[in-house]
Amino acid sequence: MKQPAGTTVKSADRVLDILEAVAKGHASFSTLMTVLGIPRSSLFQLLGNLVARGYLQQDDATARYRLGDRIAELARGRPAPPLQTLVLPMLQKLSQETNETTGFYIRDGEHVTAIATQTGGQALAYTMRVGEMAPLYAISSGKIALSHMSDRDIKAYLANVQFERFTPQTLTSAKQVWDQIRQAREEGFAYAREEFTVGITGVAAGVLVQGELIGSINLAVPSVRFTKSSAAAIRQRLRAAAGELAGTIEKAGLGQR
Repeated sequence: MKQPAGTTVKSADRVLDILEAVAKGHASFSTLMTVLGIPRSSLFQLLGNLVARGYLQQDDATARYRLGDRIAELARGRPAPPLQTLVLPMLQKLSQETNETTGFYIRDGEHVTAIATQTGGQALAYTMRVGEMAPLYAISSGKIALSHMSDRDIKAYLANVQFERFTPQTLTSAKQVWDQIRQAREEGFAYAREEFTVGITGVAAGVLVQGELIGSINLAVPSVRFTKSSAAAIRQRLRAAAGELAGTIEKAGLGQR
């Protein structure tokens, strides 16, 4: 039955008031009684119940209260936000810093798929679309995914892949792919120099949580703007964004798979 609007249960309100007060640092019995205005006998019983159920803990030496382990257990059971929700603010920030188009890609079999994108503000800018797919060998995010696969899995992939030429610069041999995988492993970045789209250079960095590749952040830059000096600044910002996003994802619990 739906609870009527504005209806409250006094005892439930008191329990929540206690938890909120303890979280703010009101930890002694006398302080809680003063701050909350709960009668002594009622407060004593409510605190006893909360301690018994693990929602509060009482220090043996000081008799002060703190939140119990049960609170953390409930928080861990909360559904994690979708990955896209966590990723998009970072893409927006990175796009503002670089004024270039950014995207977040995850591996999907022999392809990578964009699950979030942010278009740059320049007049000449590449547009990524959510749901856009590309072969692993063809774009920078795909090469990041390859670089985190085992050598055995890479060999199996390359033995069966059918190379499609998207531009004159598209990689079309296993040797070319291996060379770029090794470079990505050494540098932490992967590139696609007009290999998927003419005139666009892509650079990507992996987002790792506890050693697991969650996905990669990709920047798509018109090649005329991808100079030696701009490339260094882009890599610096990309590395920082990947590290910050990894922390956000880990905190949200999405890396625990």
